[in-house]
Amino acid sequence: MTPSPSEAILRWFRDTLKAKDMNTAALANKVGAKRASVRNVLAGREPLTVDQLVLWGQALELKLEDLVGVDMPELPEEPEASEEVDAEDIAGAMGPTLLRAAPEEPSDKYEVDPYGLQGEQAVRFAFAMGVDFAFVVDSSQLADSGVPEATVKANPKRLLIKLDAAFHRHNAPEFTDDELIVVLSFDALYTCTFPWSAVVQVVYFIEPPPPTTKKRDDPPEPPENGGRPMLRLVK
Repeated sequence: MTPSPSEAILRWFRDTLKAKDMNTAALANKVGAKRASVRNVLAGREPLTVDQLVLWGQALELKLEDLVGVDMPELPEEPEASEEVDAEDIAGAMGPTLLRAAPEEPSDKYEVDPYGLQGEQAVRFAFAMGVDFAFVVDSSQLADSGVPEATVKANPKRLLIKLDAAFHRHNAPEFTDDELIVVLSFDALYTCTFPWSAVVQVVYFIEPPPPTTKKRDDPPEPPENGGRPMLRLVK
């Protein structure tokens, strides 16, 4: 399959988001678009429009003239009509193009350590995927955590922390062997520390994919003779 001509531009956007420590939710928030739509376009599932190219470039402080330096995919040369081309020739012509257009390998931050602390792995993955998520902590372990005392007293057993993906970079998460350090907004901004032992639940709020349209099977043909019993002659 011929790669999309916009793949190089999408890769340019993805590289810029990574360099600016932003995710798709943050970009969608800046341009006033639906998160699912932005994610689908960046993944190549929906076409990139000219309006999106301009708006996203402005939001990311990019210059459209920089597109001149983007490595655009090359189309395979079309063979002359008299030339016989077999499957290997086609594969050889398409191979380099497909290689340049292939999406980047996932960052190692997406890797999950099956032997690591489950709370840490779940929180790391939520930040890496750029999804809204919430985590529940044991309030009895929040002494000197940086969470306002009034908030802890109002939630004496469990405290629910919900994080919007659009502001993940402002949360500035730090991970240590023993705790999560994150910037949270209550009545003001607080740098809070949560021991991994206090994290008892992590919930993701994922964006469901668009519904698929499936063709219904043709109705079965009516049985012969209206479905009434029939006698057949058997030799």
